[in-house]
Amino acid sequence: MDVLADLLGGLSTALSPQNLLYAFIGCLLGTLIGVLPGIGPVAGVALLIPLTLNLDATSAIIMLAAIFYGTQYGGTITSVLLNTPGEAASAITTIDGYAMTRQGRAGVALTIAALGSFVGGTVATIGLVIAAKPLGDLGLRIGPPEFFALMVLGISLLVALAGRSMTRALISGVLGLLISMVGIDPVAGAPRFTFGSERLLDGISFVAVIIGLFGLSEILTTARGGTAHAVAPGLRALLPRRTDLRRSAPAWACPSSPGR
Repeated sequence: MDVLADLLGGLSTALSPQNLLYAFIGCLLGTLIGVLPGIGPVAGVALLIPLTLNLDATSAIIMLAAIFYGTQYGGTITSVLLNTPGEAASAITTIDGYAMTRQGRAGVALTIAALGSFVGGTVATIGLVIAAKPLGDLGLRIGPPEFFALMVLGISLLVALAGRSMTRALISGVLGLLISMVGIDPVAGAPRFTFGSERLLDGISFVAVIIGLFGLSEILTTARGGTAHAVAPGLRALLPRRTDLRRSAPAWACPSSPGR
């Protein structure tokens, strides 16, 4: 009962008009920051921390959380419109989102992405509040054997995702492993594949690789001949149809469990 009372008290505090205003401002600012490729949620929160110095602790945490969520959605905007993810979590959005943009349905793609982010984030937050203690106990039990098993599982997924070309999948997997090995060995503390460069001691940023892969390919495609994007006329064309919402519902349910 004490836990339930604390949760209800926190919910009433979070839903106060003042904190809702801070959440709206934080989400808006986070979205503007997230549109800039390469910054990401963590850097976006760090950049906007000075805005919360004069706020009380509760309002500051709410605003920073809103900035974090807004930054993640901001990366989706460039993924859909420019085929360039603003941060790593938005990389997969480029596959279907940019395809809808080329069909003249950019507004529908952005609306579906916003609804999916809201549903997934809300359900995941509620689930985290309920399962925080069991997940914390489980996290303390995870050690090197479990991490190794997860790595083997990730590599094994290459077989499932290979499609018709196993050779391409193996080459992509080997290149990914080589890129991830650049930096400092966490066990021996010795540099690996840095070739004497101090800039490579921290490894290669995953965000930089994702932005380079998608952004550079779009630049080369545009430079070669350009792509004509159809324009959706009218406000009604910016709103998803019932069929779009029905087809998107399973995709919204899947990210709710990991928290996206």
